[in-house]
Amino acid sequence: MDNFDYYVAGRRAYFFGGIDGNAENIGWHLKGKMGGFWLDNYRLFSSYSLSLNGKRVSPTGFQNKVSERIVNYPGADLRILAHPERPFISIRIESRAKIEFCLRQEMDLVWLEDRPSGNISVKVENRGRDTIVWRELEGMSSFVKVNGKATSEGDWLKLGRRGTLEAVIALGRPGKEGYEQYLLDREEHNRRYLPPFQDTIPFWARAGALELFFERDVGCGFVAGLGEFPWWFGIDGVYTCLGLLETPMLELVGKTIDNLAKFGNGLAPHEVTTAGRIYAYGRMNEIIAFAYLALKYAVKTSKKEYLELVDNAFSHVSGHLSRKLYPQGEGIVEVPISGEFALLDSACWLYSMLKELRDSNMMKDLKNSQFAAWLLEKYDREFLKDWYGKDGLFYDALTEKSGNFEGHFIQIYPLSMGLIRREIGERLLAKMEKIGNFKEPGLIHSLPLKTFEAGDYGEGDKNDIVWSLPTLLAIEAGIRYGRPDLSEKFILSLQNSLKSEMYGALPEILPAGGCTIQAWNAYAIPLIEQLSNT
Repeated sequence: MDNFDYYVAGRRAYFFGGIDGNAENIGWHLKGKMGGFWLDNYRLFSSYSLSLNGKRVSPTGFQNKVSERIVNYPGADLRILAHPERPFISIRIESRAKIEFCLRQEMDLVWLEDRPSGNISVKVENRGRDTIVWRELEGMSSFVKVNGKATSEGDWLKLGRRGTLEAVIALGRPGKEGYEQYLLDREEHNRRYLPPFQDTIPFWARAGALELFFERDVGCGFVAGLGEFPWWFGIDGVYTCLGLLETPMLELVGKTIDNLAKFGNGLAPHEVTTAGRIYAYGRMNEIIAFAYLALKYAVKTSKKEYLELVDNAFSHVSGHLSRKLYPQGEGIVEVPISGEFALLDSACWLYSMLKELRDSNMMKDLKNSQFAAWLLEKYDREFLKDWYGKDGLFYDALTEKSGNFEGHFIQIYPLSMGLIRREIGERLLAKMEKIGNFKEPGLIHSLPLKTFEAGDYGEGDKNDIVWSLPTLLAIEAGIRYGRPDLSEKFILSLQNSLKSEMYGALPEILPAGGCTIQAWNAYAIPLIEQLSNT
């Protein structure tokens, strides 16, 4: 069968790599060590291989069982799971043959972080029928426990046994539990947060988000995706959490908000590594979007203390307003724009937050209530006049002198947020369809007016790529503005992506590309449930 990447993940451990066991040089925007067996912030092993009766075998099938993954081989089934809360990855290989399971040992245990000093010490200890291999380095103690024999030979740790083999890769000290107990722990964890199994987008989006809730000593929250940049992102966290507000994962939404606020000193950061290093500070769009999320969380939970994060955003925005009173700075579209500019997505986030403050009756609870009320009055009066061009399309950016149209997917924001009248929204959707914004899988990144480069995107350029997030916004726009046919078409595209490569994983790029699993796809949950109930 064709090879593809898969993953298992818990709060403190994950594996990401090909079903053939190869996890070397994983990365799309940036090649690196994001694949392999990661426990907390250490990559203990990279790739693996399986031999039966002395002959290396290749996979013939794959099953996503939610709590575990099963890779099928001729004569064996490899079952693998990540413990939901502890730094454990457990493997069970069921076969009657003589098994040799090989793990490629990682000697440089971290990626983009400070390297621990010293050499890794390896010690093999026999405990009755089990063998424990200790690998330790400067404050890090890890082990592999196997119900058979183990030898360290060069780059490889070889585990062997005739008949079913069980192994656990972990940090800390070994316990007496085995694979079946870890599976029970995983299933109980899933029952706490997930509904009964359904082979639907909302179910798989919830399951994917749950596995991407990472916890480390420095904090916890939803990371962006796997197998690239499994870090805490501002805008990714916003969309993930907005999709989960009406689910049992509300508790995890609150923890994610707290985590991002901590690292951003009350404002959203752009990227934070799970070792606690701020890789990039927040852009204007995600600072406002994060405040909008905090507001929605405050409305949902009645925890008005989260309005402090809204006030923080207003204080920040007030110092970066254009002459027309729109927030200046970078937005979600990663393309260079010179000079002072305000972007459509940032303006839409701010207008949407102002409307939510009015509708929720929480504006009066802000320190910046007068400023917010004044700004909302201005936007109600002039937003459409300022941003809506004569050709029936919204400007992507407003400079001090003019409005600029670049053809980016942010054209969908006034529609997805419901900021414009019905008749204008219907005309805009029809025009976007006519000029080529929509392809079969979804909403493209940009019209081919210019060519933008932001990494290795394989064949084609960035303009032509269909990200899942813009497509979700197009689904929302179709629901709001009388185009359920468009929404249903793109939902079908998501369903096809569920079945492409790793079954049950909603990717970053449609139909398959980028991160294999992307947390922001949780934003689809309320959209699809709303469409199903109409």
